[in-house]
Amino acid sequence: MLSRTVLRMAVASAFLVLAGIPPGPDPVAADAVRQDPSDDEKAIRAVDAAFVREYNEGDSKALASMFTEDAEVVEADGARYRGRDLVEQSFAESFAASKGDKIAFEIGPIRFPHPEVAVEEGRSVVTPTTGAPIARLYTVLYVKRDGRWLISSVREEGDPLVSPHDRLKDLEWMVGEWIDEEPDSLTRFDCRWSDDGNFLLRSFTVKLAGRPVLSGTQRIGWDPVARQFRSWEFGSGGGFGEGRWSRDGERWVVKLTAVRPDGTTASATTIMTRIRPDMVQWVSTERVLGGESIPTDDSYVLVPEPGAKANEREASPKSPSSERSPR
Repeated sequence: MLSRTVLRMAVASAFLVLAGIPPGPDPVAADAVRQDPSDDEKAIRAVDAAFVREYNEGDSKALASMFTEDAEVVEADGARYRGRDLVEQSFAESFAASKGDKIAFEIGPIRFPHPEVAVEEGRSVVTPTTGAPIARLYTVLYVKRDGRWLISSVREEGDPLVSPHDRLKDLEWMVGEWIDEEPDSLTRFDCRWSDDGNFLLRSFTVKLAGRPVLSGTQRIGWDPVARQFRSWEFGSGGGFGEGRWSRDGERWVVKLTAVRPDGTTASATTIMTRIRPDMVQWVSTERVLGGESIPTDDSYVLVPEPGAKANEREASPKSPSSERSPR
C-alpha cells in the first residue's frame, strides 16, 4: 500500500496538472537531471542540428545513417516502418514527392533514464514549397552505440496547436516598405505584423503626378476552415473586398472579389512573384468590373523603399501562445 505521503504527493501533482500549473520538481528526477552528462546532451543536440541540415539538403542517405539498423518510426498518420533501409527509402520518396521542403525543430526536454539511453521530446515544423507549414509533436529514443548517439525510435503525433502566427511565417517576406516608382506615378506598399502577431497588416497608396489617387488597407490571416490564407481589403473611397490565397512555388495567387462604393461588383486575380528577395512582381489580371471584362493587366515591380530599415523585413513578434519528418 502506498504511504500517505506518497499518495498526497500524487494527488497534488495531478491537481496541478489539471489546473494548468506545472508541479514542482520531483526530487528523484532532479537528482537524475543533475547526473546527466552535459557532453551527452550537447552531442544529442548536435545530432538534431545535423538532422535539420541534411533534411533541408534532401540527403536521405545521410539521414538514415543517424538511425540504428533496427530503428522503428511511427508517423502521425499511423504509418509504421522498421529498419534503416526503410527509413532511407521513406526519406527518398518524401524528397522526390516534395522537393524543397524545409524542417525546423523546437526541442523540448532531453532525459537520460540510463547513461546510454536518452529520450527527447519536441515539435517539428515542415514548411513545404506550396501550402501551409505542417507541425508534429515527436518523441525520439536515442541509444549510445560505440560512443555515438543514434536514433532508435521515433513516435509522431499531430500538433493541433499550430498558431496563426506560425502559419503566416510563409508570408513574412512581405514585411517592410516596398515601392514601384515610374516617371509619373508612385505606388507604395507597407506591411507589418499586427500587435498580437496573428495577422499581417498592409497599407497601400498610389500617387499620380505627386497627388494621392488611391489608398487602402489589407489584413491577411489564416482561415482554419478553408485551410488557406485569406485577406480583407478596405479602400479609401468606401469599397471593400476579400481574397483567397494559394501558393505555387515562389508565386502567390490571390483570387479577389470586391464591391465598389457605388455597389458595382469587381473581381481579379493578383499574382505576386518573388523574383529575388529584394524584388517582387505584382500583376493584376483576369479583371472584371460590373460584369464586363477588362482586357488589360495592371502590373508593378516592387523593390524595398530606399532608406527603409533593413531589419524591418526580418522583424517578427514572437508567437502568442511534410508531410513526413519523421520527427
